[in-house]
Amino acid sequence: MRIRTAGVDDAPAMGRVMVAAWLSGHHGQMPEDLWRKRVDEWTPEVSAAGWARVLGEQEAGAAGRVVVLVAEDGAEDPIGLVMGEEDEEDLSGSTALIPALYVREDRRGQGIGRALLGAVATELAALGFSALHISVLTLNRPARAFYEAMGGHEIGQRTFNEEGVLLPETVYAWPDITALIDRRTRRS
Repeated sequence: MRIRTAGVDDAPAMGRVMVAAWLSGHHGQMPEDLWRKRVDEWTPEVSAAGWARVLGEQEAGAAGRVVVLVAEDGAEDPIGLVMGEEDEEDLSGSTALIPALYVREDRRGQGIGRALLGAVATELAALGFSALHISVLTLNRPARAFYEAMGGHEIGQRTFNEEGVLLPETVYAWPDITALIDRRTRRS
């Protein structure tokens, strides 16, 4: 497996991975009608357009402190992706936020999420971030167990507005981002 910086050309594949992983990972964690609406409206092409915008801004140097990485293993599409950026709720500018960390359903449990989290922590620390936050739907027990196993500490609850329905989220923190850096992780 190789982890590398994502580019605009990766956007279509990232859209496919993101939508499939999100839908499989969140089924049963929100009202069924909301999940079905996502299935109907949030296509890989819609997601790819969003990734193309973010990656285009990043390549143009207009994205600020943003890191987007993909994991690949020779397959046509990436097997996982992660995005890290400045947590706008932290006025000090020292805390990063992970708004996206997804691994293909058929590749979960193989250390890919751990490797992506370590790699993005390495990049974010190099950009001057000292702490990290991530939010997850409270009903997403597999993801919560993963973040807890990775040393994340639950620091609070908040809600995510999905089509006017407030879904409970749990916020995890790593006060020292370097705790996530696996010295054995190698990127190219």
